[in-house]
Amino acid sequence: MSIEEITLEVLAERALSDFDSKALVAWAVKMLHYGQESENLFILAGLDYEATDEREKYFQKSLADLNLPLGQSEETLIANYATLIAKKTVSGIIEIDFALKQMTKIVFATEYDLRYIAFYEIDEDLDLLHYGESVLFNPGLAVQNYREFILEEFKIFLEMKRLNIPLEERNYSYCISCSKLVKPILKTKYQLRNPHRYQVWCCPDCKSEKLRFSSEHAVKWLIIERYKENEQNT
Repeated sequence: MSIEEITLEVLAERALSDFDSKALVAWAVKMLHYGQESENLFILAGLDYEATDEREKYFQKSLADLNLPLGQSEETLIANYATLIAKKTVSGIIEIDFALKQMTKIVFATEYDLRYIAFYEIDEDLDLLHYGESVLFNPGLAVQNYREFILEEFKIFLEMKRLNIPLEERNYSYCISCSKLVKPILKTKYQLRNPHRYQVWCCPDCKSEKLRFSSEHAVKWLIIERYKENEQNT
């Protein structure tokens, strides 16, 4: 890993969860192992028994010494960390379970940002599966295949980010009747029993309820392919 990636990890952990400032000391030791040197780094690497404020002071000084980024917004920092997690997962550098845990932290820290929500939904469905219940969000997810399922989700995440697909276009569904991607709408239906009136999602063109939703990997890949085609035609 580069020193930028190591620094991104420690900055992100500090933003995402309860943070033990001893990780800053460990960061300094890693920097020294990577051949980086400064007086502040050497001081930070020896602050095992100092207060958090002292470690933070020398961490900031060390970042400045190494000319590493200081001005990233928290949103940018977390987005860069999510991309790093995804790339390392797809490359087999980190374990699937750890990667999912980090992505769920990101979901909570960003107040359920739609860019990351799929990982929260996978985590919720895995809890249901462990209790012998059916999934809510991810058809095709099972205890036996969850690692492969999550790995594919990370590949989709990276491809959608690479193409910069707008969030509203990521929520399209596939109409089986029309054989095309559509933005579903709600249709009101009636029945004799309670509730007498209820709503269902349907195709805006043919009003069919035979939809495959964007939570399915196959539909996500269709969205990606359509976006690529649209880009090529413009």
